[in-house]
Amino acid sequence: MCEWKPDFDNLNERVTKIEGRMEQVEHDVGKMRSETQEGFKAGSAQMHAINTSVSNLAHDFGERMNGIDKRLVTEKEKWGECLRDILKWTVRVVLAGCAVAMGITAWQSLVGK
Repeated sequence: MCEWKPDFDNLNERVTKIEGRMEQVEHDVGKMRSETQEGFKAGSAQMHAINTSVSNLAHDFGERMNGIDKRLVTEKEKWGECLRDILKWTVRVVLAGCAVAMGITAWQSLVGK
């Protein structure tokens, strides 16, 4: 029997334990890798959902702003028409007043002396 036999047996036992531990580490690392990949996939899906929600909100906001702009333009047109009518009637009244004043002055200059 060899004198190194107990040392080799001890070494073989230690190598076997190290191999077992290494297999467990490889298994754990593989599991962590798959969990990380699943996490990134889930994060990607969530970011896609967030992006879709933001796009929908932006579209809705744009539609609402267009509606408000259309209403503002309509209101401005109505106010513009109203102010034009007031201006037209004011000019008519002033011109009528001028015509009456001219008529009175002409009548006074012809008859009133």
